[in-house]
Amino acid sequence: MTEVLLLRSGNPRRLTEPAWRGTVDLCAEAGVPILSTPPSPSGGPEDALPPGQFTLVPEEASAEEVAALLAEHDPARIVHCADPDALVRRDAAAARSYRQARGRVEEAERAAAAFDTLLHKGLTRDLCAGLGIGTAEGVWGPASDRALRHRAAELLTEHGRVVVKDPEGWAGRGQHTAVRPDELTAALDAAGDLPVVVEAFVRGEEVSVEVLLHNGQGLVLGWAVKGGTDEGGHPLHRLRLTPAGPVPAVLADHALRLCLAAGHEGIGELDFVVGEDGRARVLECNPRVSATSRAIAAANGQSSTELAVRAALGGLAALPDLARLESADRVLPADLSPETFAALAAAPGIAWVHPVTDGFQPRALLGGLAGEGRVDEAVQQIAKLAGVDLAEPLEERRATARRIAAVLDAPQETLATSKGLAYAPGDHGSAGRIGMGAL
Repeated sequence: MTEVLLLRSGNPRRLTEPAWRGTVDLCAEAGVPILSTPPSPSGGPEDALPPGQFTLVPEEASAEEVAALLAEHDPARIVHCADPDALVRRDAAAARSYRQARGRVEEAERAAAAFDTLLHKGLTRDLCAGLGIGTAEGVWGPASDRALRHRAAELLTEHGRVVVKDPEGWAGRGQHTAVRPDELTAALDAAGDLPVVVEAFVRGEEVSVEVLLHNGQGLVLGWAVKGGTDEGGHPLHRLRLTPAGPVPAVLADHALRLCLAAGHEGIGELDFVVGEDGRARVLECNPRVSATSRAIAAANGQSSTELAVRAALGGLAALPDLARLESADRVLPADLSPETFAALAAAPGIAWVHPVTDGFQPRALLGGLAGEGRVDEAVQQIAKLAGVDLAEPLEERRATARRIAAVLDAPQETLATSKGLAYAPGDHGSAGRIGMGAL
């Protein structure tokens, strides 16, 4: 039996070269086998692994085919590292089949149920309600249901804008905003009898929190401020700021309690909106790596994937200290010359320049450990070399982070360690990670 196996689905180049190289080096040192989508472009740190430690898994492989590959290695623990959601679902189904075949039925059902809950916006809302964690006012169920339509119409009248979501949609897919009754009707009619989530639009600031769960305990890795809900463009194209230091305690508490109550193991990202009323509301949970993972990895000097592998090998207590420096992540123009890319990569304060990958625009990671926390200097270099001025949005994000921390809750300094914020609800005076016993 293999102790730990890393299952990476989705082009590993999307994780950024430093994060992937650190993960591969760790797996090589610890003898952890990797099942991975073929890297594109080819030629990376995985090429140095010995035969049998790195196995290619076609992205179109079925859950049954992935389960068969898992059976060949027979791992006691599987570290999931997949994106997008379709591959997360496939891998969860594969892990369930593998565990069932090994007679680990209870474990198989618990892990599968966690993924099913957190990948479904309606079920996530239900879990939040049971835990007393805020969400936007809303309703979910079959789009054709008369009671749902009546409630959706009420929400539109009361709030002036609603968002209609596919419960299993991701990256904005299956999401529509309605400000008029005919727009709401059209969105519901388009869904037919399929389930939808209808929520009141909340004006506020979008933030993400990344966590790591292991054996019923959790650790907060960091948070990112992404801009206002009224700000134009997709959040992927905006400046993301990862503030230095611990995460505001309310966000940490909600993120950990939700993931632990679902029974999730591994990496998780919680998306919140902090409304103008000062309340934090959960928008969705991604039980996987995400765009936020890049900036938080730069801030900590360790990616969530590396940390998940280390936790699987030795528990949360075995994790190294995290730098928790300020970092930022911003898309760059796609038409930058190779010379400009090279100059940016070598510029002071730049942690990493991520090339075009899978059709996504290039990105710059600023500050963090590799950039020695010099975010302002990196911003100056980007303006000079790429003609992109990030000074104003950077200061706006910093001001937003300060407001959020002040409004929600001052970070719990007694619970903050260099490894992250380990927050135990109801225990504000002693350090410790949150576990199921605290729920």
